[in-house]
Amino acid sequence: MIPFLKRYWSFLFIALIGINYAGFYLLKELLGISDALEHVESEHVIRKLKQKDFLYTLFADAVLIMDFSLVLLLLFVAGRKMVQLIIKK
Repeated sequence: MIPFLKRYWSFLFIALIGINYAGFYLLKELLGISDALEHVESEHVIRKLKQKDFLYTLFADAVLIMDFSLVLLLLFVAGRKMVQLIIKK
């Protein structure tokens, strides 16, 4: 798995940027949906907007969890490298 990541890290990085862009775009859309829910009176439209709100929130939360886990992974890897450097000296 590690050689695969070393080989295709640029493609993974571009995919990560795309996923983050989509997640933050959906966060922007969520604000519009929340505003629309305040002014809509039709039950059918309210149900449809709540379904969209749920799906967008699910995807945005998944993106945020992925970002936080990536930050923790990078901190772990950096910490492990620092410990290895200290032990070698």
